[in-house]
Amino acid sequence: MGVSDCNLFGNFKMEPQGRAIIKNKNTGKTINAHWTYYKCKCRDFFACSGAPQLGEPIFDYLTNHYLNAAAMSGIVTVHVDPSNNSDTSKSTIPGHRFMW
Repeated sequence: MGVSDCNLFGNFKMEPQGRAIIKNKNTGKTINAHWTYYKCKCRDFFACSGAPQLGEPIFDYLTNHYLNAAAMSGIVTVHVDPSNNSDTSKSTIPGHRFMW
């Protein structure tokens, strides 16, 4: 979950930005190449394997606190410690609103 509240809206308003490729920062191996990353106007990021903007489950996800990424042409590569992944079968998490 988010480590703080959005300084613009209170709850983060996450809008889909593109595809996210999730890689293990320790090994460099791809964990999943089909996540979506989201960004709030406050510049906070979120990435997940589901489609919460469509009311579908979030599944595996990472919040801004754990994201170390580089973007190019709408695709972001995120290097993470796999132990920082969270998961939920819900389409919402506290403090985040997913926009379409």
